[in-house]
Amino acid sequence: MDHRLVQQEKKNMIQTTMELRKVNGVTVPFQNGIPVPSFDAQQRLKLDLKGVWKKERFAADHDFSLSQRNDEWFERVRMEAGGRIDAAFDDSTWAQRQLPFPENEIRGKEEPNSSETYEDGVWYRRSFTLGSEWLNKSVTLHALAISYVADVWVNGHWVGYHEGGFTPFALDLTPFVKIGELNTIALRIDNPPWGSRDDIIPATPGTDFFNYTGVIHDLYISGASICHVPRVNIVPLDIEGRVKFSVVLENRGSEAMEAIVRGHIFDADCHSEAFLNSPLAADIKGNEALWVGDLSWTAALAPFETQVFEASVQIQAPRLWAFWQPELYVAEFSVTMGDQAEAVDRFAAQFGIRTVTTEGTNLLLNGRPAFLAGVARHEEWPDTGRSATWNQIRDDLVQMRQSMFVNFVRTAHYPNHVYTTILTDRLGLATVSEIPLWQFRREHFEAQEQKRLSDQMWREMIFSQYNSPSILMWSTQNESIEVELRTVYNKRLVADLKNNYADGRLTTQSAAADQPGAHDASMEPLDVAGWTMYFGIFHGSTYYDGTKDFLQKAHELWPNKPIWNTEFGHWSSDQDTMASEQLKTYKETLQALMERAVISDDGKAEQRADGFLVGIDFWIMYDWYVNHNNWIDTFGIYHMDRKTMKPVGEALSHDYERFTAYEGGFVKQPKS
Repeated sequence: MDHRLVQQEKKNMIQTTMELRKVNGVTVPFQNGIPVPSFDAQQRLKLDLKGVWKKERFAADHDFSLSQRNDEWFERVRMEAGGRIDAAFDDSTWAQRQLPFPENEIRGKEEPNSSETYEDGVWYRRSFTLGSEWLNKSVTLHALAISYVADVWVNGHWVGYHEGGFTPFALDLTPFVKIGELNTIALRIDNPPWGSRDDIIPATPGTDFFNYTGVIHDLYISGASICHVPRVNIVPLDIEGRVKFSVVLENRGSEAMEAIVRGHIFDADCHSEAFLNSPLAADIKGNEALWVGDLSWTAALAPFETQVFEASVQIQAPRLWAFWQPELYVAEFSVTMGDQAEAVDRFAAQFGIRTVTTEGTNLLLNGRPAFLAGVARHEEWPDTGRSATWNQIRDDLVQMRQSMFVNFVRTAHYPNHVYTTILTDRLGLATVSEIPLWQFRREHFEAQEQKRLSDQMWREMIFSQYNSPSILMWSTQNESIEVELRTVYNKRLVADLKNNYADGRLTTQSAAADQPGAHDASMEPLDVAGWTMYFGIFHGSTYYDGTKDFLQKAHELWPNKPIWNTEFGHWSSDQDTMASEQLKTYKETLQALMERAVISDDGKAEQRADGFLVGIDFWIMYDWYVNHNNWIDTFGIYHMDRKTMKPVGEALSHDYERFTAYEGGFVKQPKS
């Protein structure tokens, strides 16, 4: 047996599958025995596994699904599978399912029980063929989101597994696939009900978004040369154009190799047809940029070795990424072998030059005080659930930009499809990415102190979106209740980021204003303090007075931190019977917020000396399904159809147009 398979099986005897390794002095994430690849689309061989699969539901033993992958586990799963993992198994009587798509049946109606609450097990199977062009290739399975625990077999061989329904993962299929013959892939998926266990994420019953089961986002197989570039980490160092590149080179073969890597930097063509129509960075290349430095590297790799090359270059006359200014570049790396002239592999990534820092109570984008005028968005559609296409995501974001005049989109409460940040990059919309720790109590943090799945999700989120200039902050959680262990958790994640794979971004969280209040010690390790503010609704007091008093106390307790409002709003109820109250909530809460904002409320966007609030985030753009299924959540500006706007939308659009009128949300210095 390939020695990597033995090592992989041993590693998978624990529940987390990712580790950080130092390679040439650089931290590299490894998962399932291989360097974690970029999940950005590449111009490589690709077999998209979307389409018709065979499926069979089963009543899962969740304790078994979440237990260690040891000899006893493999023996039991073989018995339970009853041949389902084998290529020769007869699945002709099974039902069909179009994937990617939730296993839940969805009627697409704005009414209770419109989406089937199915939180249990399902088997999926299908066959595929790889042609001769796949010979002598490294073959990788990319899964952008499978909910919640997925075990994968190819041609009867267990390949690996992953826990977590919102972050992508990859598996090495090279030793398992047959070229020119029929291959069979089998997935065993178990989605434990939220609230049934303390160690799953999210863990809280009554979570107010939907627990979809199955293959949620794209699932595909890629083919690259045996020696290839799986990922490149790109960090802008300043606004003068210095950029650091960490280029990972993997030899996935049993023979030593010598490779030459050459890098080039191009301007992105924002006027090309592909700019809003293709996720491929290579498709938006314009002219080669003017830059100084050396991105060439010759490497001698032992069998199955990974190396890293790190270099900084200077881009001349850099164009800065900012609000509504999607100034992007494309870095492209080629790999040639020995004295061969033709490249065997190419890797492309889009990136932007921008910095995000804090100075006292200011949030600085490219060294200038900024104000985030935001609206949140759940990644959900009435007829497809969380399963999304490029066009669906693009159309949502374009509507938010054009009709609401936002410069910021909160992708609550979980990492979105990888297409989302590619598009926020290209639309010039800032964002924050967050892992789905939702209203964690002490027992949930205690479970993660042992299991550390939350730490793995943090790393998976960051490494899958590492090069995106539109992500300004990473968020650790939403509205968790416990404080002591949340503080320990926040400190650990912040230290992990800054000490191991620093990317120049800020850290934050979305705490609840009443859990415990402004005196929240878990804010201490974070760069920006963030709270949801529902005064007059969930947090007591009134819309205006409660918000005003809380902001004053928060500033007194955290005088040197920028503060942002992560949520405010109100439901409109069935038939919009409370639409007027939703509008009142918006106006009165907004008044209190803008009185302490760093930006003036008169449309001149001047910096206020007494301001400390650097952002607002209305909850939310579209109505959505909630997991208890007793009603549709109606906090949206629009109904689920994306067409019917509520009265609050017109008021918000008018206000936000004023807030972002000055260069999209940058603020002027106060008058002398």
